[in-house]
Amino acid sequence: MTNPFAIFDLPVTFNIDLGLLSSRYLELQKSLHPDNFVTADSATQRQAMQKALEINDALKVLRDPVQRAEAIIAIETGNAVDPEQRSTQDVAFLMQQLEWREELEDIEQKADDATLNRFAQRIKQARLQILNTLNDALTDRNWHLATQSCDKLRFIEKLNSEIERVEEHLFEL
Repeated sequence: MTNPFAIFDLPVTFNIDLGLLSSRYLELQKSLHPDNFVTADSATQRQAMQKALEINDALKVLRDPVQRAEAIIAIETGNAVDPEQRSTQDVAFLMQQLEWREELEDIEQKADDATLNRFAQRIKQARLQILNTLNDALTDRNWHLATQSCDKLRFIEKLNSEIERVEEHLFEL
């Protein structure tokens, strides 16, 4: 795995300066713009295009908190995180997931936008708690807790997508 932090010359830390990330991205993309390589040979043009793709991939990783945390874990431990190969061992969180999904289904069936807004706020708070736990686990180099927090955050992100889908559905009615 390519180190996305190194590509942008950023420290390997969970809390990154997104403004600095954006400015470095623009600088790198400008330097690799195809117009700069019009007179170059095809191998050099391909290398520039490949580097631009690598930069885009690194940007995607660093902008997403789950992927950013997983990159840190991989860099620090040498083990890539594969969410497909794991299952959450936190039974309490599995039960919470089921409750949240059932609650969202109920809200959608009742077409209750006020309840949906309150539910979305609760999920937002849960997301903030998980992000704080994740940051602390990464800082403390507690890779097991960091990995569990990534799993939880991944679920929350999917749940937020479902909340958005229900909101869209309610506005259509």
